[in-house]
Amino acid sequence: MDKLEKFIKENRASFDDKVPSGNIWYKINDQLDNAETSQVSIGAYLWRAAAILLFIAVVWLLVDRNNISNSVVQIPESADDSQIAFNDVEAFYFKEIEQKQKMILQFVSENPEINDNLLGEIDQLDSTYQVLKSTADKGYSEKVLDAMVLNLQMRIDILNQQLDVLEKIKILKENETTSI
Repeated sequence: MDKLEKFIKENRASFDDKVPSGNIWYKINDQLDNAETSQVSIGAYLWRAAAILLFIAVVWLLVDRNNISNSVVQIPESADDSQIAFNDVEAFYFKEIEQKQKMILQFVSENPEINDNLLGEIDQLDSTYQVLKSTADKGYSEKVLDAMVLNLQMRIDILNQQLDVLEKIKILKENETTSI
């Protein structure tokens, strides 16, 4: 046994008789009440949202890949029918994306203190989409079309999350002005 261990064993009784004062919990509570709450910037919310979306996309892709390998893949009767259906889906998503981007840009123009780089992630997804589109134009592939739809869905999800954050900011501003 080393000296410290021996000392602790010999003096254990003297250590156990110490009891904290009854006011200790009041002091801790006062310190917690006086602690300032930190405010998280919009950039932090956006990074968190992007990380969550990335995680969801990866999980979805893994599950989808597992489902594809475990199921029978049905090939459409003709590539033209599938391409026509995809064009309709693409038009719908583009319309939704455009509406949401207009809403974000309007909010940013009304609130110049907010960073207008909110659409940066969308631009990255757009460049990925263009690569997928050029691949799809070279030849019909159901996987490429599915990836394109997923890309469009991710853009809409990101825009929805950004709109939610902006709505929360708007509510906070309204609460600040009404409380003053």
